[in-house]
Amino acid sequence: MINIGNRRECFFDNYLLDEEKTTAEVRLHKPVRRNVIFELDQPWEGNLATFFSVFFAEGKWRMYYVCNHGSIKYIAYAESDDAHNWVRPDLGIVDYNGSKHNNIIMDVAMLKEFEFTGFDNMSVFYDENPNCPADEKYKMVACWIGHASLVYLRSADGIHFTKCSFITNDGAFDSQNRAFWSKEHNKYFCYYRGEHEPGEEIALIDKSYQDATANALYDPERFLLREPGDGTYQLVRDVRMIESEDFVNWSKQKRINTTGAEFQLYNNVVFPYPRAPHIVIGLPLRYAERKAWTKNYDELCGREDRLNRMKFLARWGLAVTDCLFMSSRDGYNFTKYDEAIISPPPENPESFVYGDGTATPVIIEVPSEIPGADNEYMILVRESFRTARGYNKLVKYTIRLDGFTSLHAGGEVVEAVTRSFIYNGEKLYANIATSARGSAYFVLKCGDKEYVSCEIFGNSANKQIHFENDEAVKCLSGKEVTLSIKMYDCDIYSIKFE
Repeated sequence: MINIGNRRECFFDNYLLDEEKTTAEVRLHKPVRRNVIFELDQPWEGNLATFFSVFFAEGKWRMYYVCNHGSIKYIAYAESDDAHNWVRPDLGIVDYNGSKHNNIIMDVAMLKEFEFTGFDNMSVFYDENPNCPADEKYKMVACWIGHASLVYLRSADGIHFTKCSFITNDGAFDSQNRAFWSKEHNKYFCYYRGEHEPGEEIALIDKSYQDATANALYDPERFLLREPGDGTYQLVRDVRMIESEDFVNWSKQKRINTTGAEFQLYNNVVFPYPRAPHIVIGLPLRYAERKAWTKNYDELCGREDRLNRMKFLARWGLAVTDCLFMSSRDGYNFTKYDEAIISPPPENPESFVYGDGTATPVIIEVPSEIPGADNEYMILVRESFRTARGYNKLVKYTIRLDGFTSLHAGGEVVEAVTRSFIYNGEKLYANIATSARGSAYFVLKCGDKEYVSCEIFGNSANKQIHFENDEAVKCLSGKEVTLSIKMYDCDIYSIKFE
């Protein structure tokens, strides 16, 4: 028996639905691109800034990211009071070009003191485990290239980090590798890149040549690709998961299980969903690699820059990325939507590149641009990766609270029906949006008792559902019920009993 208590239930998956009786469509919704939030325009940042971590801790929003300046890598830090206006504190820690007036917290030389023979990526999180020691509240998960492993560094203030311990060496790690504490699951999760052999059922665009093979096929003098050669593909990128109760002893890794088609998944971007933390969501980067330069590439934006990038690696010019949405209740089994939730922006000199759609592992509740309307979620997306003339940018995207997916009704009446469940509460609220003509009727059933709501219409993230019997919700609390919703020209994103 499902017991939802008074937690919010989002329709990211079919967990609560009786699929045989439900005729409403589950629809994916795409966030809207807004304005640039943060420009990586400092000399040590440039066009290869990546692996952003953003979270709220100790009274402010904190941002960590990796800068690639030539052959030197830096880890930098910025902060904000509102997540919109970011400042780079003058930390005075690392010398850059003869000055320590910058926001760099670590460089390769400092990492070598921690026995890093190579460094590729990192992510930082604030550990909300009540048993976490004070000097480990900030944890940095980093890829230790020389030992092909993940390690973590600890910090009490989020600025000065010390190498702490080994996590795992069972993986590939060429991606942003994520860890966090889940209060709802009472354990740590760690997600990182893995690899597996491509199956024959995978489309060619979702396979990737080994770099040596791809570069051998590419003719830099004529800016062409020869016919595909021996079909030698590198392993398909995937996402692996391990878990721990103490951040010391970790489970064996396993590849996450996803619904839908098999794609190459790069950055996993997995984190707890704030309004329903028993659910974890992911915004993974999907990698697609076309195998030949066609006439479409001649017409695609940024042609000359694309060709120049191919002189270094062929796939830097041919591969393109976008962002998917997935969710999980146990951290292992994910409902994945195969339609991109963030696609490359309209063609411009810096779009449709390998790196487009890279989301930051956070969603931030911010005021709506419509005065008096419900708050909305902000997603930070990195754009202009490897731009030839400018620098990277973090761009604000917005989406409705709980708005990644909905139960949808169009121009005819459909119904959503739940499985049997138990709740705890006296009132029912729904995140609902209808047209002027649209509506929804909620029906609670318990045995031979049936309670019907009045007609519900409007557009609110927290609309109370009133029943003809004012005591309906209260009198069925703690009992086995089903909920059916008759819908017309309407979207329902979540429900919550209070």
